[in-house]
This record gives sequence, structure tokens and C-alpha cells, in this order.
Amino acid sequence: MEDDDGLLLNFAIPDNSTVKHSNQTSKVSGGKWKDRRKLQLSLQGRGRNVRKSNGAASGVNNSKIISSRLDKSTENKEKPQDNHKVIESHKESQAPPLKKTKFSESKGEFGGKNNSYVSSLFTSNKSSTLKTKPEVKEVTYLASNAPLKDATSFGGLGLNDKLVNHLETTLRFKHPTSVQKAVLPSMLTVERDLFIKSQTGSGKTLAFVLPIIHKLMMENKHKITRESGLFAIILTPTRELATQIYGVLESINRCCHTIVPGIVIGGEKKKSEKARIRKGVNILVATPGRLADHFENTTSLDISQLRWLILDEGDKLVELGFQETITQITDKITKSSKIMDTLNKWQGLPSKRINILCSATIQDTVKELGKVVLHNPELINLENKNIATDFTTDSHALTTAPDQLIQNILVVPPKLRLVALAAMLKKSTMEVGEGSNRTIVFFSCSDSVNFHFDIFTRNGTNPNSKHKHKDEDGDNEEDIEEVDTSISTSPLIAKSTMIYKLHGSMTQQLRTTTLNAFLKDTSHKHTILFCTDVASRGLDMPNISNVIEFDPPFTVDDHLHRIGRSARVGNKGKAALFLLPGTEEGYVDGKLQVVHPKEGSLKIISYENVLKDGFAEVEEEEEVEYQDKRSKKVDPKHKQGKWDIHATTWHLEVERWLLEDSSAHERAVQAFTSHIRAYATHLSSERNFFNVKLLHLGHLAKSFGLRETPKKLGKSVGSNTGIQEGSKKVKKEDPRKKMLRIARLAVKSSSSEFNY
Repeated sequence: MEDDDGLLLNFAIPDNSTVKHSNQTSKVSGGKWKDRRKLQLSLQGRGRNVRKSNGAASGVNNSKIISSRLDKSTENKEKPQDNHKVIESHKESQAPPLKKTKFSESKGEFGGKNNSYVSSLFTSNKSSTLKTKPEVKEVTYLASNAPLKDATSFGGLGLNDKLVNHLETTLRFKHPTSVQKAVLPSMLTVERDLFIKSQTGSGKTLAFVLPIIHKLMMENKHKITRESGLFAIILTPTRELATQIYGVLESINRCCHTIVPGIVIGGEKKKSEKARIRKGVNILVATPGRLADHFENTTSLDISQLRWLILDEGDKLVELGFQETITQITDKITKSSKIMDTLNKWQGLPSKRINILCSATIQDTVKELGKVVLHNPELINLENKNIATDFTTDSHALTTAPDQLIQNILVVPPKLRLVALAAMLKKSTMEVGEGSNRTIVFFSCSDSVNFHFDIFTRNGTNPNSKHKHKDEDGDNEEDIEEVDTSISTSPLIAKSTMIYKLHGSMTQQLRTTTLNAFLKDTSHKHTILFCTDVASRGLDMPNISNVIEFDPPFTVDDHLHRIGRSARVGNKGKAALFLLPGTEEGYVDGKLQVVHPKEGSLKIISYENVLKDGFAEVEEEEEVEYQDKRSKKVDPKHKQGKWDIHATTWHLEVERWLLEDSSAHERAVQAFTSHIRAYATHLSSERNFFNVKLLHLGHLAKSFGLRETPKKLGKSVGSNTGIQEGSKKVKKEDPRKKMLRIARLAVKSSSSEFNY
């Protein structure tokens, strides 16, 4: 027997149960880095599918080590296009969810030079305090802006037979609306200024146009023709509204061809407008800036016989700063008036100028405009079902939304805004029946419109990609491919979907062409218009089934006009408003309940349900294939969590596109910056709901497909953002001055939106 040397050798297998919760890092040497990393994670208890035994030590060889998402992304770095497929839901992992995953771009993961962080869409999201109510039986209300179904007719209100016959047989207007029933008798029989306050989509345009046409059609000693002079001017805040009213006048004057309407708006050639004025017009539709220009420079414009001055959308005219211009216009008309000299010649026309102001609200600023333009006016207010004698007595009444409109509220975390919009548009496409429907999406600024249009029309085709283009000399024409278009299909939403964009930074010709194409498009099942508030005022767009306010309105009045594009003249309609969790939720009880007083007309819906419905199409296709492959019973866990994976994959593809396309990335940064500026311009009375200082800029940047932190965003765009003044250290700006500077930039951008 050999002597024992006294040495004891103890070989022990590492126990995962003892090191699983240890914060110390175990060092492993030798072998490949990937193997060392897997072993190190397993020693720390961070590997996937690590089995637990009741008190017994589990060896490394008895556990199946599965690499983390970081290892898997590195392992597949030769195929960067498939990286989004390895992102799994945090619900399916036993390890704690990773809030951020770091991808090494320096090794060619996404082709970049710096490190980029990919934050998860479904982590660190603030929950909403607004609770969705269980589904109850939907209450149906009678349309508050529908034509009257009683015995009231246009003929009974005093219009002549020829005009009534044209309305009923050609234009298919059988009965007047409430506002028309109230306004027509007053304009036909009483020579008094009017203040008209009514809901959107209630027919105000016909209410003031029909009496003017009726009076001009009356028998006089001299028949009214284009040579007779100008008798009416209609001022509007936007070019699109002016064009629409001009179209209404053209459709009505087909029964009286001698009465000639005209239009002068910004963006058109003044030479052509002067030629039309020189030939003669009887009714002129105009924007204030262009009309004031013609007053100064067009000598052939004779306003001495003007009998009617209509100011449509008076609140918007004041908001855009036209009060001084309108004062100059009215003073010029008053000084040039020669009505008293021609009373005998035009006996059927009013003996003095009648001024009419239309507005959705009676704010203090609108009152000031009314005091300048109106003299002893009569108030026609259909909200309270009464007619007052002095518009100053109704100082607080707000116009309410149409009774038949359903307003949905979505409280969406900032990171999920983009995928929630995609899901809602997908869902709207799925709901299309036999006919076609139209959706309008409102954004706060033109940069945001351009960016989201680029996202949803990726890989789409433009039906009008070729157009005639003249060279600088104007001699030759050639077909060229149009690079920057405003119309395109949207494969990301559905095959039969066409998207249009409209904002004030576009040329007037392109704006007019785009709007007409959107309204006349019947070849696609779903047409979508991305726009700013330039399309929110007075435009009569038929068959608008959905209005989506992706960015919250700047005022409650803007909200009313936006949703007023739907549920017009008695038709049903739906609207949706996106809000952020937190202080914005107070906007519902603080402001919206007042303008949506009907019970059940204001609904809180879950954004998760919208995401499930929007991304369910992919799930259903996979489920069919899964059932075909397996003739047995389907695994009940097969579809759990699928919708969030599809949403994450969709968003990752947007992020990858921005990383690969530097120009698209710059547009995303600019859109994010402009959005922040616009957000800072909310009224002080609503600042407690929309406070730019409370925004989570990092999460909000995620909704623009950006992975950089707000600090990097500030460096990339420099002083234009107002977030950080470049990479050099500068003196910190006073917070109040900074807020005022950002607000001034946004107001300037908003004013230029209308291009006057």
C-alpha cells in the first residue's frame, strides 16, 4: 500500500443555483469567443431554457444553452436583411425583458459607423388612466345638420321657380337645411347685416349664395350681365375653400348664364386674373391678400356697385392675421360706393351694402372683426335654436359636433404612435364594403405630412409619374419622370389603396390638382389624404368615412372643423383623436366633452385592440398555413403574442429604411423637429394639457423611426431645432426665451402654410 501524500483533489461542477443571482462576472478563458460567451451567460443563469432542479446541482452539460438576442444578431451578421426576424416578444423569454438592444453598426450590422440602440416598442410605456367602457348598445341620433324632412321647400322660402327647379332637378337638393331655412328669408326680405353661427357641414355656402343669385336673377329695367359690374365679394381664409365656393357658383349659374362668377387667389397668375376682371364678373370669390393687391393695382376692378360682402370662416380669418387687411378692404369699398346714384337702375337689388360674417364661434377676436364689418347685425345661432338681435349677447357658446358623428379617443404611448396609425389605416381598408371610402389624416405641420407620406408609399407607384415639362425658354416640351409627387399607391396598407398629400408648402397648381384627384378617385377602394389644417376649413368632401387627428388640434375650433369633413349634411361619420398618456388625457373631460355633449358620441378605445385588428391579417394567413400542415388540433398558444411581433417587425423595417437612406433620415429628423415646434404653439389656455416640456423626446423620436437620442438629434440638425445649439458648448438659453423662440418659428411656419 502506497503512502498517502495527504493531498485531496475536489472536482466540483458549477452550481447554477448559486451563481444565478450573483452580480459578479465569471471569467472564462480559452476557445472561441462565442463559446466563451455562451458559457459565461450560462454560469450567470442568463442563458435561455436553463432548467431548475429542486436543490440539486445542475451541470453545464445538463442544460441546453441558447444564445441571447445579441449573440444571434452577431451570428447572422452576414444577413442583415433578416435581423428583424429574430426579435421575439419579451413575453416569450424567461429572462427579464431587454429595454434596449445594442447593435454594432461598426461591423456592418446596418451599414452605419456609430453604435445605435433599438428600443422595444412594448416596454417602458406609460399606461392610460382613461378606462375603456364595455361595449353597450350604440345610441343612434338624428343628424343635426341634415336637410329638413318636413314640408319646407326652397320654393316655400321665397326663391324663384327657375332657381328652385334647377336645385331640385339638376343638383338634387330637395329640402333646405336648418341654417338655410333661417338665413334665406332674412337675406331675401330684410336688408340687415347678419352673423351666422352654425355647425360644419350644415350648408352655409348655399345659405348665402342662393339669395344673391335670386336677387341678381330678378327682373330689372336692365338685365344683369358681366358688363353690369361687380355686386358681391366673398372672402375666404384658404384657397381651397375659395375654389370650392367658386365651383358651387358655377354649378348654380347654369340656370342663368348671364351672371358670371370669378375668383382671385394667391398662387395664380395675376395677369390672367386681371384679364377675367377686365371682361367683367358679377360675383367675386377671393382670399384677402390677393383681393387687396387687386384693389391697389387693377384699375378695371370697379367696386362702386357692391351690394354684398361675405366673410366666410371669420374665426380663421382673424387667426391668420387678416383683420387689418379686411379693415382696409372695407374702407376702400365704403369710399368707392355709388349705390345711391343707381337705385333706380337696379331696383331689385339692396339699397345698401349687406355684410355677412360666418363663424363657428363668437370669440372676442371675432367680435372685434364683427364690430368693424357689421352694423347692427342680426345673429342667427342654431345651436341654441334661437335668433338673437345682438351677436355680442352670445359670447360663450361653442359650436358642437354633429349629433350623428362618433368620436373615438385613442390614448397611445409615444413609441407606438406610428404602428397604431398603420393599424388603423389597415383596419379601415378591411372595413371597405362594396363601394369605396375616403379617410383624412391630419398632421400638425407639412414636414410631418411629407415624412409619413414617404413611409406609407414606399415601394408604391405614382399613376401620374410622367408629366409635360417646359424648359426654361418655354420652347420645347418633353416627358420627364416626376421625382416629388403627391399621389402614390400604398402596398404597406393594401393593394387597392391610394394616398394623397396636401399642405401649404406645395404649389397652388399641385394643391388644386391633388385635391381634385382625391375627390374624383373612384377606381380605388380606399383613398387616404395626408394633410395639414389647410384642408380643414369649409371643404365639402363627399363620402369621407373616417377622420383621423394623428396630431392633436391647436384649438377646440380646429378640432370641430377637422372632424367636420365627415358626417356632413346628415351623413354618418367617424373620427379618431390620438392622445398621449398623462396630461393630454385631461383634454377629454376638459374640452371635448363640451363639444360632444351627446351620450355615447365620445368613446375611449384601446390602442391594443386597434393593433390586434390592424395586424391580424398576417396572423390569419399564417394560421391557415399552420392548420394545413397539421391535420391535428391547433396549438392554443400558436397565436399568442403574434400581433406585437408583426407590429415590431413593421416598425423595424421603417427604421432600417431610414438607416439605409440618408435623405429619408434627414426628412425624419426635420419632421420630428417641426412636430416639436408645432406642439409648443398650443394656446396658453390648453398648455396644462399640451406642455412641450413634459414630452418624452426619446420615445417620441421612436415614432418617427429614429433611434438616436434627443441629444444626438439636436447635434444633427443644429440650431434649427431649438433643442441643442450644435456640438460646441454654448451658453444655456433662458427657458422662457427658448419657448418663445420655438413658438415664433412655429407660428411663422403655420402662417406660411396658407401661402398668401
